[in-house]
Amino acid sequence: MLGIGLYIGEGAKSNQQVRIINSDPQVINLAITWFENSFGLSKDHFSPTIHLYPDNDVDEAIAFWSRVTGIPISQFGKTQIDRRKKGEKKRGMLKYGTAHLNVRSNGEKRFGRFLFREIIVLMDEIFRHAN
Repeated sequence: MLGIGLYIGEGAKSNQQVRIINSDPQVINLAITWFENSFGLSKDHFSPTIHLYPDNDVDEAIAFWSRVTGIPISQFGKTQIDRRKKGEKKRGMLKYGTAHLNVRSNGEKRFGRFLFREIIVLMDEIFRHAN
């Protein structure tokens, strides 16, 4: 239940992509544990991408997220740099940026669209019983 609540708050709900986005490593690791324990995924099913700002160190951020998640750097996707102007008070607030924990199927149908649909059904059940 905690995992589906996490997905309701932080998960992708469109384009049939399974993804959880957060800047807190504990939240990302909770998501990894949920995917592994509830759906049978392994670390090789994750392809994180990192969202950074121009004042972030790209290599340092990727090394950080790899270290805290245990996901090899080789599985990380292209880092996105947000070049929009930020106010001075926002500088340095997210030293390691935001992690987008993407699930990849690795050719296993059950971890692609089927997993997305399973998560959506679980969410719908939660919402149905909450009203």
